[in-house]
Amino acid sequence: MKVAVVSKSDRNGGGASRVAEDLATWLNDAGHPTDHFIAFNFKEPLSFQRSLYGEGRRYRLCKRIHEKTNEYGFPELLPVEYWLNLSRILDNYDIVHFHDLYTAISPVTLALTSRRKPTFFTIHDCSAFTGGCLYPMGCEKFNSHCHKCPQLPVDKNQESIADRTKEIQTIKRWVSGQFNIRYIFPSHWMLQEAQKALKFKISPVVIPNTLDLQPFPSVKKADVKTSLGIPENRKVVVIAASFSLDDPRKGAKYAINALQSMRDISPFVIAVGHCNDEFKQALQGLEFKEMGYIKDPNFLAQVYSAADIMLFCTLADNLPLTVMEAMAASTPVIGFATGGVPEMIQTGRNGILVEPTNQEALNQALRQALLSMDLETMGQQARRDFEEKFSRAAFVERHLQIYQNLPLYESVNQSEQALVM
Repeated sequence: MKVAVVSKSDRNGGGASRVAEDLATWLNDAGHPTDHFIAFNFKEPLSFQRSLYGEGRRYRLCKRIHEKTNEYGFPELLPVEYWLNLSRILDNYDIVHFHDLYTAISPVTLALTSRRKPTFFTIHDCSAFTGGCLYPMGCEKFNSHCHKCPQLPVDKNQESIADRTKEIQTIKRWVSGQFNIRYIFPSHWMLQEAQKALKFKISPVVIPNTLDLQPFPSVKKADVKTSLGIPENRKVVVIAASFSLDDPRKGAKYAINALQSMRDISPFVIAVGHCNDEFKQALQGLEFKEMGYIKDPNFLAQVYSAADIMLFCTLADNLPLTVMEAMAASTPVIGFATGGVPEMIQTGRNGILVEPTNQEALNQALRQALLSMDLETMGQQARRDFEEKFSRAAFVERHLQIYQNLPLYESVNQSEQALVM
């Protein structure tokens, strides 16, 4: 069985493409020849990575056409990557598995591919079933039809781009309902959101994300703190800092307010990502260490292992790899019960989750955790939960099962409930 994995970019382009690259790597390791087709490179390509747009003139033409349709409010409308490149090499593969399409790949490309090969599509955010937004953030128009999108960007002249969200969503509904494409969701939450907008010709499945545990050996937190220059007797809270405080989805202001309310306890804060001046100002009065953007997975694991708590306040997310990294590092998570996070973190077991945007509850949860003697126990449970629920071996095996279950393409019932792998 030879597989083509298709995504927007390599692993440095975001979590969705990271999952795609890992899947391609592990399928190759398991003896299933796999090529990974990517639209954009952010690092030196691996031996099995290929250009989705082709080379030279074809690459420039694909990129230019997508840019031009975007200017008219129809991003990724035309399946140029299929016409100019993918259609030429499909016969070399038995399976085609798409990941993130956003900004790079037309949904019509999935439809055309499915006419020739068994086709799979892993949904990493809501753009697969909305008029374009990654997360609706409380907007429920996508349930009926997207229109007058509150998240539409503006062009360089500060004029709103034409609202084609209804038409774009209609195309996505047509693709899911009319073509033999098996949709894969990392979380039950994301599946439930998609079912509000889409009907599926083939029953979708849920396969949780995973990550490689190799960079996450079991270590003593005190030893890691010492190696990073952090006093071993300090309680350490790690947060992500690579976003603006006014980004509503990331919930940074809630994390900052919670930390500021802990100044009497004096936790040591590790900020992973770039701390701009605004972020540093908000942390004033707290002792913190800026780690910058970390590409090295081994060092990232070390940083997460030094933390006693991961503070994660995102207001919308699928099944975030950041939370998985904390779990793998035996670090309990404190944050909001949003998206797929409750499918990983259970209050009192491996962390504490509270109602989204409830600042007082978040402050209390963080204080309770910092004063708790059970942090180590919760962290160890988080690691065990990761190993039991989100292992690499199970991730690969679940994909192989659905790849090999091709008779399902012959006859399906739209009313079937989603399979849980």
